[in-house]
Amino acid sequence: MNSPRLLYYSATIITLDGSDTNAYGEPCEPGQGYTEQSGFWDPDDDYWHVHDSRDTVHPDIYPPRCGPSPARWLADRLRERLGPVDGFDHGRSFYSAHEAVHPGTLADAHGPTGALLSHIRMRLARTGAVASQRILTAAGHGYGFSDAELAEAARLLGID
Repeated sequence: MNSPRLLYYSATIITLDGSDTNAYGEPCEPGQGYTEQSGFWDPDDDYWHVHDSRDTVHPDIYPPRCGPSPARWLADRLRERLGPVDGFDHGRSFYSAHEAVHPGTLADAHGPTGALLSHIRMRLARTGAVASQRILTAAGHGYGFSDAELAEAARLLGID
């Protein structure tokens, strides 16, 4: 019996809090402070929340009797959940450098490809983002897929 093909997600949510410290308690520009939460993400459960344990989220499960190949299904799910996918680690993880700004979704985001989070925070601060503004970035992690299927999904996403 083959193991199921699963797609889990992880995310980081940054919340601007108007303080004078960053998520690590270090001083920053006055009023530009923020907190940060990272963990496992369930976009169907609560889009703007992360969980400490992978056991508390529901993965996307490849239905073996569906029409598309595993690689096509994986690429389509990643694109649907993360919007444009910018990177693949040649392991099992696919990354989206497009940040969703609350209450939006990653699929709606049009952020700069490869932008550092610090750049995103600075841009939001300059454009009038206020305390309690939240920013989300995410990654998808395929389990049970073969190396060839993962590589083919990356090729279908244009990031091989």
